Amino acid sequence: MFLTGFITGAMVGGTVAIILHCLVIVGKESEKQWEEEQILKKDKKQEN
Repeated sequence: MFLTGFITGAMVGGTVAIILHCLVIVGKESEKQWEEEQILKKDKKQEN
Protein backbone atom coordinates (compact mmCIF):
# COMPACT_ATOMS: atom_id res chain seq x y z
CA MET A 1 0.00 0.00 0.00
CA PHE A 2 2.82 2.36 0.84
CA LEU A 3 4.47 1.68 -2.50
CA THR A 4 1.38 2.58 -4.54
CA GLY A 5 0.93 5.76 -2.53
CA PHE A 6 4.56 6.65 -3.04
CA ILE A 7 4.39 6.05 -6.79
CA THR A 8 1.14 7.99 -7.13
CA GLY A 9 2.56 10.89 -5.11
CA ALA A 10 5.70 10.93 -7.22
CA MET A 11 3.63 11.03 -10.41
CA VAL A 12 1.45 13.85 -9.14
CA GLY A 13 4.43 15.77 -7.78
CA GLY A 14 6.33 15.40 -11.04
CA THR A 15 3.37 16.63 -13.05
CA VAL A 16 2.92 19.64 -10.77
CA ALA A 17 6.64 20.45 -11.05
CA ILE A 18 6.51 20.33 -14.85
CA ILE A 19 3.45 22.60 -14.91
CA LEU A 20 5.09 25.12 -12.58
CA HIS A 21 8.28 25.16 -14.66
CA CYS A 22 6.26 25.78 -17.82
CA LEU A 23 4.45 28.66 -16.13
CA VAL A 24 7.76 30.21 -15.10
CA ILE A 25 9.13 29.94 -18.65
CA VAL A 26 5.98 31.45 -20.18
CA GLY A 27 6.04 34.24 -17.59
CA LYS A 28 9.66 35.11 -18.36
CA GLU A 29 8.96 35.21 -22.10
CA SER A 30 5.94 37.45 -21.53
CA GLU A 31 8.02 39.76 -19.37
CA LYS A 32 10.71 40.04 -22.06
CA GLN A 33 8.07 40.81 -24.69
CA TRP A 34 6.48 43.45 -22.42
CA GLU A 35 9.88 45.08 -21.82
CA GLU A 36 10.57 45.19 -25.56
CA GLU A 37 7.17 46.80 -26.18
CA GLN A 38 7.89 49.45 -23.55
CA ILE A 39 11.26 50.23 -25.12
CA LEU A 40 9.67 50.53 -28.57
CA LYS A 41 6.96 52.85 -27.22
CA LYS A 42 9.60 55.01 -25.55
CA ASP A 43 11.61 55.19 -28.78
CA LYS A 44 8.53 56.17 -30.79
CA LYS A 45 7.74 58.96 -28.32
CA GLN A 46 11.28 60.30 -28.58
CA GLU A 47 11.09 60.30 -32.40
CA ASN A 48 7.92 62.40 -32.34
